Amino acid sequence: MSKVAKEAMDLKQLKYFVQVAELGSFAKASDVLDVPQPTLSRQVKALELSLRASLLHRNGRGVELTPMGVRFLEQAHGVIRAADTAMLALQEEDRRFIGHVACGMTPSVGRKVVAEYVRRFRRELPHATLSVSSQASISLLNQISAGKLDFVVTHDSSARSGLHIRLLRRQKLYVVGPMPLGKSRKATCRLEELNNVPLILPSRAYAVRRIVEVAAASCGVALNIRSEVDVLDAIFELVSEGVGRTIATDTAIVGINLVDGLSVQRIASPDTSMDLALVTPTLRHLTPLQQKAAQLAEELLG
Repeated sequence: MSKVAKEAMDLKQLKYFVQVAELGSFAKASDVLDVPQPTLSRQVKALELSLRASLLHRNGRGVELTPMGVRFLEQAHGVIRAADTAMLALQEEDRRFIGHVACGMTPSVGRKVVAEYVRRFRRELPHATLSVSSQASISLLNQISAGKLDFVVTHDSSARSGLHIRLLRRQKLYVVGPMPLGKSRKATCRLEELNNVPLILPSRAYAVRRIVEVAAASCGVALNIRSEVDVLDAIFELVSEGVGRTIATDTAIVGINLVDGLSVQRIASPDTSMDLALVTPTLRHLTPLQQKAAQLAEELLG
């Protein structure tokens, strides 16, 4: 069978031809397939035209295979069997990715990144359902250890019993405010410039707060934390109103310059970067679906 002929036909035409050939009648094939007889006739004729060969000899009693039709019938059976096998394999693959995934991500991953993850999950795993929890790293680790979450993305990369920690990347920290720190509008700043500047930060349950406090103590900076807020969107809203500045990761600030007109400056000194890690359980095996979902998170955030 030539390449041109293969491209010109479709599986439906092959199935119609096989049924007509095996039953020896368009009328009988029409009944079995529940397809109007004129439609069957047109499709088989189109197949013959694409092959440039006569496959059936039509007579008053029905149809008979021509010598070319006899040879082609065997090939058609092979093509249909191969297609059915491929379809079963795809259905089996789909069944591996049916179910529910429960994961958690620290709020500093950012709403836009989480939304993009959900979009990718829906695109790659259309038959699965997803729930994403947003909590502090310590809470997420407790949840996965208790078997309530399948995997989590946290800022805690320290070794823990029963958990596998995979470092995704180091995240830089940024000062976010209504205007840049200092007189120049530079893209970076020093932590010392935050001395006594009003700040809005999350509680110590969140890694970003603990890291900032350690860095500030190391360089003698007095942090002026006016408000302690654990809701990231609320923090940015308060910053946009001029209540104070905040410190956030690169993923958390994605898009806020354009949306809220806020100033974003990377803290260049001292090093205040923090780990972003993917955590999976070692005491229980993830299903293929859960493994694929974790892989999508790693690809997006790594």
